[in-house]
Amino acid sequence: MGFDLSNYETVEQRLVRWWAAYPNGRVYTCMMNYTGDACVFYCELYADKDDKVPVATGYAEEIKADRGVNATSFVENCETSAIGRAIANCPLQAPASGPRPSRNEMQKVERLSTPTDTRETPVHTPRGTFATPKQIGYIKKLAKDAGLDDLRLLEMIHRELNDDSAVLELLKSHEASKIIEVLK
Repeated sequence: MGFDLSNYETVEQRLVRWWAAYPNGRVYTCMMNYTGDACVFYCELYADKDDKVPVATGYAEEIKADRGVNATSFVENCETSAIGRAIANCPLQAPASGPRPSRNEMQKVERLSTPTDTRETPVHTPRGTFATPKQIGYIKKLAKDAGLDDLRLLEMIHRELNDDSAVLELLKSHEASKIIEVLK
């Protein structure tokens, strides 16, 4: 494992900070996609319950698994992850708060990169699903190694996908794979 989970906040810890900073706030979640084996949640955070515009948003995807939390609760885990992503995107998540990914997300990276037996077990990612945190992180690493700042990376994504509305965090898994190949 290339990271220390103790360096990452849990979503529960982020929520405690959120409610301390925004006691009159509002958290809205919505299931955007459900296939029976995978789901996508969207979250909006409002600094005040009466605000019309969210202060931050976040998406998450989870896939049903044979073991672990996603064997029984992948939908609930996905909703929690979306909340964690939204908090990571809000002004509350300062660099002093620790790394941007939550501990829950890093546990997912660990879970998906650890084979269940001695053979390497590929993770099936259906074509229509969002890129994994591991793919997004790898794209950022490759871009940094290539000397691309955020704007140049975004321009390259737009050019390669022929889509000026593409955003790194909302890439589909097959789009992320294409960007990774171009950056290699």
